[in-house]
Amino acid sequence: MDWQNRIDNYVRETGFPLSLFIAGDNRVVGTWIMGNDYRVKSSYYGGYPAGYLRRIKALFPDKERTLHLFSGKVDLSVFPGDTVDINPDLKPTYIDDAQSLKSVPLEKYDLVLADPPYSIEDCERYGTSMVKRNLVMRALQRLSPDAHVVWLDQVLPMYRKDVFAPEAVIGMWKSTNHRFRGITIFRRLATRH
Repeated sequence: MDWQNRIDNYVRETGFPLSLFIAGDNRVVGTWIMGNDYRVKSSYYGGYPAGYLRRIKALFPDKERTLHLFSGKVDLSVFPGDTVDINPDLKPTYIDDAQSLKSVPLEKYDLVLADPPYSIEDCERYGTSMVKRNLVMRALQRLSPDAHVVWLDQVLPMYRKDVFAPEAVIGMWKSTNHRFRGITIFRRLATRH
């Protein structure tokens, strides 16, 4: 599925106005203003803002196997998939460190949604330590070619340009007095080693 079809499906499925565009370098750029709906269905600190999963799902109707990385308490009724978290109390599909993902058969997933802790203060709330984003991206190199990684963060993670291509960048505001976040969508390239 090409990006124009993804954008068209996004507008059709969500009913939101056109907010994503294909730039001159064939990269998708855009901005999402999520609005002042403060609900997080799971009530979990740091949970996805209302409407976020629906928007991402509308961009990827062709994906069949989704993995929610740093899952916390993701709403699987909106976007079904398997979950990974380091905290066993959250009952993830896989209890694993995102920096290694040793127990996760990554090759079977075609879409990964990642929303790591953004700061030391966030980590204190989760009871974890900061992740090294470059190690997470290194672990995700085990994905199959053409799998996508949707990375929501305040930081662009370090990645290998011969392994991942950033195909889309979307700025996201939740509402006033909230942090601005960026969504970077990477595609796993077919590489020879």
